[in-house]
Amino acid sequence: MTETVGHVLLEEVAMKNVQLQSRIVMAPMTRVFSPDGVPNDEVAAYYRKRAEGGVGLIVTEGTAIDHPSAVMHKDIPRFYGEESLAGWKKVVQEVHEAGGKIIPQLWHVGAARKAGSEPNVEAAPISHQA
Repeated sequence: MTETVGHVLLEEVAMKNVQLQSRIVMAPMTRVFSPDGVPNDEVAAYYRKRAEGGVGLIVTEGTAIDHPSAVMHKDIPRFYGEESLAGWKKVVQEVHEAGGKIIPQLWHVGAARKAGSEPNVEAAPISHQA
């Protein structure tokens, strides 16, 4: 039974107009590994390695939106700005070359962020109260 399940997980699968190399999806994991919010070659290599290992779809770590209260650490990758988006472009190229697909997890910590915390100490936490 286990052998059968393993074979099914490793089979290619179509999702609408996207073909995945396997049914394995990598869940997002916050890594705080992008210097000053910019994904670099090490980030690209990290995600490429997962695609080379057979992951069909990678959901990235949390990527910050363009708001001062969006993150709690300066090395959380941003998903805005020329430099950060150029870094993500390299990540996508590496993953695609290895046969995988990748999508971003858009992230905003909002109320979970403490007032006065890095990297934007002047930004207050935000939340919506009903």
